[in-house]
Amino acid sequence: MALLLGLVAGLLTVLAFVGARMMRTTGLEEVEEGLRTTPVAEREGGFGAFLDRLGSLFLGTTMRLYGPVRLRRLEETIRRAGRPEGLTLTVYLRRQAAFVVIGVVGLVVFLAVGQPWTGLLLAVLLIGWMRLWLLSAGRRRQEQIDMELPDFLDVLGVTVTAGLGFRQAVERVCDFHTGPLAEEMRTVLQEMSVGVSRRQAFIAMRDRTRSDGVAAFVTALLQAEELGVPLSSALDDIASDVRKEHAQRVRQAAAKAAPKVSLVVTMTIVPGTLILIGSSILLANSEVLSGIF
Repeated sequence: MALLLGLVAGLLTVLAFVGARMMRTTGLEEVEEGLRTTPVAEREGGFGAFLDRLGSLFLGTTMRLYGPVRLRRLEETIRRAGRPEGLTLTVYLRRQAAFVVIGVVGLVVFLAVGQPWTGLLLAVLLIGWMRLWLLSAGRRRQEQIDMELPDFLDVLGVTVTAGLGFRQAVERVCDFHTGPLAEEMRTVLQEMSVGVSRRQAFIAMRDRTRSDGVAAFVTALLQAEELGVPLSSALDDIASDVRKEHAQRVRQAAAKAAPKVSLVVTMTIVPGTLILIGSSILLANSEVLSGIF
């Protein structure tokens, strides 16, 4: 009976959301959505399609709640993450709204069956899922860029030494590389092809990636260009410096991981070892202990 009441309460919550949306919408969102060119991530089926359909009911409300400033920041975060799985701002907002609705409905259901903490935990997890996923994708992309940068610069330096110009060398290296760094370099080339200066294009790439390695590369490249240093030797020096900085960051990460490993060992292995030793002592002295007690 309690479960039935919870389901009814959840259904009423969904109807309340839909009613509020119908009062606020102009009715043109579906027309706009039908005319928009649909990216790959929006055409997927299954659970993703269900989230898109549910979230589209609250897309306008979600955009108003975010506001123009937060929407611009969110667009920058999505672009910095490399648009994982073809993610766009509209897709993100739809799925965020869908997860919020599902989380609220789940919270109401669990409240009705007398399990408020389970419902609260589920709601918090669902509401924050899209943000956590996007930040995780951006962090993985940044780590991949830092890992690819030294090898990319080594090949670029060899290509420039072979006699190609810098732009042609970048195009040639990008043709044989895949990954987020090559994508960022292609974006730089596209910006330069439409009239953006090399300095502005590379500064924009540095701001997009927010990678320490890319920032060091861009700074050294612009300084070499201003000072008139030969580009081939400058690229070799930059690659060497970036590789050293990457190795230093890896050592720092390993040093930070050591206390965490010690904590895990202390919390898992030590208690089990103590239980094993204590059990062995009790079993070995069972007769003596039985006489005492």
